[in-house]
Amino acid sequence: MPLSLLYKLMTKLHYILNILALIACSVSAWKIFSDRAERDFLNQEIAKIKTEISDMSLAVEEAKKGQKDKLSREKRKNRELEETKQDSEAKIADLTRRQGEMRIVFEENAEKHESLASSIQNTKVSLAGIDKEIEMSRASLRSISLIVPSLQDSIISIETEISEKKSRKSELGERILSYDKETEILKKHYNLTTSALQKDFYERPWLERGERVSVSFSSLNLESGIIMLPIGKDHGLERSMRFAVRAKGKSICQIRIKEVSYNHCVAMILPLLGNPTKLREFKYLDLIHL
Repeated sequence: MPLSLLYKLMTKLHYILNILALIACSVSAWKIFSDRAERDFLNQEIAKIKTEISDMSLAVEEAKKGQKDKLSREKRKNRELEETKQDSEAKIADLTRRQGEMRIVFEENAEKHESLASSIQNTKVSLAGIDKEIEMSRASLRSISLIVPSLQDSIISIETEISEKKSRKSELGERILSYDKETEILKKHYNLTTSALQKDFYERPWLERGERVSVSFSSLNLESGIIMLPIGKDHGLERSMRFAVRAKGKSICQIRIKEVSYNHCVAMILPLLGNPTKLREFKYLDLIHL
C-alpha cells in the first residue's frame, strides 16, 4: 500500500476516533444530567409526600379535637390516612432504593466516563506515535525517491550487460558447436596419427644413427667399388645413407647407399677408408649407420 494512502487512512481514523469520543462524552454527560434531574424530581416528590403526611397528621389531631360523633368517621379516615401513609412510606422507601440505584448507576457512569477519557488519551498518544512513524516513512520515501534514478540507471546498465552476455553466450555456443566439430576431426586425426606412430614404432621402417644391421652381401665388385646387399626400404635404408662395415668386431670399410628398392640396395665403397679387400673373407657383415 502506498504511504500517501496509508497517511490518509490514518488521518481519517484519527478524526473518526475523535468524533466517537465526543459522542461518547456527550452521551455520558446527557445520562448524568438525566439521572440528576430524575433524582431531583424524586426528592421533590418525597418532599411533597412528607408535606402531605404532615398535613394529614395535623388533620388527624384536629379531628380528634372535633366532635365525638365524627370520631368513628375520623377514625376511618385516620385508618385511610394510615394506609395512605404506609403507601407513601413504601413509595418513599422505593424512591430511596431507586435513588441508591441511581447513585450506583451514576458512579458506574462516572467510572465509565473516566475509563473512556483514559482510552481517548491513550488513543491520542498512539495517534501521535503513528504521526511520528508517518513522518519517518515520508523521510524514507524521499530518500528512496532520490535513490530510484540511480537504481534505474544501474538496472539499465545491468540489462545492457545481460544482453551483451546473452549475445556473447550465443556466440560462444556457436563456437562451442564448431569446436565440437573441430575436436571430433582432430580426435580422428589424433587416433590415426597415434595408430600410424604405433605401427611405425613397432615395425621400425627406419634406422637411427648408431643402429646395427647384420646382412650377407649378394655380390661384390671391388674394381668398380660396388656391393649389393639383400636389404632395402623394408629395413629402413634410404638413398645416400652412410654405414660403417664391420665383421667380427673388426672395422673393414665404409659404404654409401646409391640405389635402394624395397628388399635390396646397391652401395658404393668409399675409397681410402679401411681395407675393402677383406670383404671377401667374411660372409656376414655388420652395418652401423653413421
